[in-house]
Amino acid sequence: MMRIKLLAAAATTALLVAPAALAQTAPATPPAAPAAPAAQTPAAAENVIDVLKMHGRFTTLLQVLDQAQLTETLATRPRITLFAPTDAVFAALPEAERTRLLDPANAQELRNLMLYHVLVADLTPDQIKGARGPIATAGGVEVNIDGTGEAITIDNATVTEAAIDAANGGIYVIDKLLDPNAAAQGDADEADATAAPAETAPAPDGSTEPAPAPAPAN
Repeated sequence: MMRIKLLAAAATTALLVAPAALAQTAPATPPAAPAAPAAQTPAAAENVIDVLKMHGRFTTLLQVLDQAQLTETLATRPRITLFAPTDAVFAALPEAERTRLLDPANAQELRNLMLYHVLVADLTPDQIKGARGPIATAGGVEVNIDGTGEAITIDNATVTEAAIDAANGGIYVIDKLLDPNAAAQGDADEADATAAPAETAPAPDGSTEPAPAPAPAN
């Protein structure tokens, strides 16, 4: 099977680094008249946040991104992929869980949750098709992507609409909220399952059976 390896380790934190300002020098000669702008489709001209607003079914996600202080970053950062739960996904959560996530006291947990839904790369369906494996998210925890079946899956969520284009990346609509804690636990369980079993020390007679305990002295 092909294994998805699209991001270097340094890219997992790149989302949080502000781009450096570019110094500009005034031209020595008057600039020529600007050419007519190239035609663009409406979706390609808008960033991922604007596209979410245009679709009208991501109201809760937009609220959550605001609460996690990620709206501006996602609007301005180039080449990102966003796994986007719809309003129906959030509505299916228990009321107590929604309230807890939006509690300002849990802002860092919410931020980590949302960063698990972001890749610092513009991942296209063609790159996913026929491949599967882990890829690092903006939060540093790997998410498992599987494009070998009829539908693309992200962990235990199914992509219901792939690659809605935006000016700075793409959006994959998913039918469940992704859980970085479950992913981390799954990695730990896999590591335990594949760990080599402890070897039994050989008995004095050369067998691998444990030697019998010596008889107590009289």
